[in-house]
Amino acid sequence: MGRNLGTTSAARWCLARSLSFVLHWGDWHGSTTQRSLLGMERVLVRDLLVTVVGVVLGAIQFTACASAASDPFHTDAALSKDAAGYTDPLGHDCAIPGGKLSFPAAVNLALCRNPQTRAAWAAAHQQAAALGTAESAWLPTVAATGAVSREFGEHVDVTGATEAGPQNSADASVNLSWTLYDFGARTGRIKSAHALLDAAAATVSSVSQQTVRLVVQSYYGAVAADANLAATRATEAAAASSLDVARSLRDGGVGTLADVLQAETAHDQAMLNRIQAAAAAMSARGTLAVTLGQTAELPFILAPEPIPAEVPALTARMADLMAEAVRQRPDLAAAQAQRDSAEADITVARAQGKPSITVGAMHTFNYQQGVPNLDYNQVGINVTVPLFTGFNVTYGVRQAQAALQSREANLDQVGLSVTLDVWNGYYTLDSANQQLTATAALIKTAEENEQVALGRYRAGVGSIVDVLTAQAGAANARTVRINAELGWKVARAQLALALGRLSSAEPLSSGREVP
Repeated sequence: MGRNLGTTSAARWCLARSLSFVLHWGDWHGSTTQRSLLGMERVLVRDLLVTVVGVVLGAIQFTACASAASDPFHTDAALSKDAAGYTDPLGHDCAIPGGKLSFPAAVNLALCRNPQTRAAWAAAHQQAAALGTAESAWLPTVAATGAVSREFGEHVDVTGATEAGPQNSADASVNLSWTLYDFGARTGRIKSAHALLDAAAATVSSVSQQTVRLVVQSYYGAVAADANLAATRATEAAAASSLDVARSLRDGGVGTLADVLQAETAHDQAMLNRIQAAAAAMSARGTLAVTLGQTAELPFILAPEPIPAEVPALTARMADLMAEAVRQRPDLAAAQAQRDSAEADITVARAQGKPSITVGAMHTFNYQQGVPNLDYNQVGINVTVPLFTGFNVTYGVRQAQAALQSREANLDQVGLSVTLDVWNGYYTLDSANQQLTATAALIKTAEENEQVALGRYRAGVGSIVDVLTAQAGAANARTVRINAELGWKVARAQLALALGRLSSAEPLSSGREVP
């Protein structure tokens, strides 16, 4: 209890200041009341009004003081500590960078503006507030009530006599209630709320890393779409060149009409592919814009990092990668925190069937015309012992225990998924490395074969079939190379995500190895 009260110094100071204000309010205004020439009846009513106004002003002062403190339990600081390394986007101006859009700038923009990231942060703030609500149980509750009334016309007073004049009555009270001991219910709720805040912060990390992966997919997907559009244009230009050669040879009496028709068919197909690639490129850019938290029509110029000429082979041991993922994966940390919260909930459920001890204090003033005034204080200790709850506590404990078993099963499932993610990510990146090396040689050979076949056809020693076959092979090699580059970028991000490293664009820079 002492540890929790130590974190509420601001709240206790506000409470003490407001109570002092209320206690001294009557002293500040008492002399004015005594010097008035009003009758005793009006004096009493006025004193009561002074007391009620003092209580109201004291409550307003406490509310203003607590609002100025904003977070007396420092729950936002706890959230910031749990989510260290990430920037809270709520309340920040997420400006769109000018000039060309680099990959790191795209990641920063998405982490700031993507709705899923902002929703995760909002949920974390909501849980931080829930922690503050749980910790508020360490402090007392103070409430003030007051009423003033005046009756007109004939009425019967408290003595049974009929009165024709007006009758005044008023009452006011201030009540304080403070739970002293509840057999761990408050502690259990606070422990559960702390664990859920840890889970919410881990979820922020998990969602942020997923967002970075989406940026990798959409950013380099747009890069690949632009490259594919350029490749289809190159293929269309090569088909147009072959068609010109076929027509020249036919006009010279060397070629045939069949050669021209085959070349025209290949050119028309290349044109169709280019039109489809242009549409795919625009769609990819719209996907990227939405991933960044912008509307789909946002214009931008991409500035991707070049693919390295050589990629390092994977040398990390699988056991080391598995251990790293278990330490760093935020979704696994969130599952563990949720399990800890469920364990604390069992303590709370059991405490519902145990006694609770509260202390109460009350000051009451009551005035009614013709009756002696009531002005008294009351202090007491209340002990509440649940004797029979209709087995509500029994089933509440069983429900909490079942919830713990469910959270433990979920923790095991997440742990298994972590190992599978690392396993698949490792071998996917290993394959992507090899594909990157293989396609570099493939595209070079295919483009040389295309030039040789066209040269032979021009010289009259080759056929149009050889030219079209070589051009199709070159076009396919370009497509395969583009997909290999995209696959390599995505595979690196996927393995970094599996290891829990993908908190920003830095782990994916070309100069760093993954893993």
